Amino acid sequence: MASPILHPLPAPPGIYRVARVLRRLSAILFVVILVFVGVVAYSAVQIVHAQPRLGNTTPTVEPNDTVGIATSFSVANPTYFTIQHLALHFLVLNASNVELVDSTSGPVSIPAGGVADLPIELYVPLTAAGTSLLTENQYLAWNVWGNASYADLFSVSVGEATQRAWGAPFDDLRITTGTPVSVDGVEEVPVTVSFANDADFAVAGAVDFQVVPPSGPNCAQGTFALNVPPGTSFNDTQNVGIAPGCVASGSQVDAQYVGNGVTVPLPPEAIS
Repeated sequence: MASPILHPLPAPPGIYRVARVLRRLSAILFVVILVFVGVVAYSAVQIVHAQPRLGNTTPTVEPNDTVGIATSFSVANPTYFTIQHLALHFLVLNASNVELVDSTSGPVSIPAGGVADLPIELYVPLTAAGTSLLTENQYLAWNVWGNASYADLFSVSVGEATQRAWGAPFDDLRITTGTPVSVDGVEEVPVTVSFANDADFAVAGAVDFQVVPPSGPNCAQGTFALNVPPGTSFNDTQNVGIAPGCVASGSQVDAQYVGNGVTVPLPPEAIS
């Protein structure tokens, strides 16, 4: 029986071969993309777990009638990609949960393998809520969070919520008046100012005060010079000449701290 004649198969056309190569390259590229996305996603999780930290806080009384708080926020990037456009948001509440600061900072970028220690300057207006920082030791609630893009693929968030002790420069401030006395025919009243400087800075300058009756102009005034180091107390009394009937029920003592270009009203003290 005669054997059949075998004819070689014709070579596939060139376009078929190109399509087969492209399919293989597409499969390889798909795997590479999956691996890349997986690595980036894992890295983004590592950023969140890197535990950003709020630094120490340094307070000052500023000339623009604010309390300045200098601090820092440390963010580590233990990955192979850059953290881009990191914008931070700060919300600080006092012990009564009243908002003191609502501020933003940035944006900044953090290179791969780097640590950014971002300096932060916050300012608390000395309004009714802010004035409590002058006269009350308390714990402040700090809420810090930030959003950034990562490797142009993901959005990552970092943050910290903590409480920080606050030492007031005029803690437990008391301005009291004693019983008026007549000295050489002039009526005087003893005025006493006392407080504890629990802040991290010295209180230097003066406390100016006025005795204010329920109606009418100030009827007595005076000044206490201050140079009170941190962690020490102040207690001083001086006699002030007054108009007849000045110190009566319903009167109050208004005072303000003056120093280093700052004039800050202090809470008034009622005279009972």
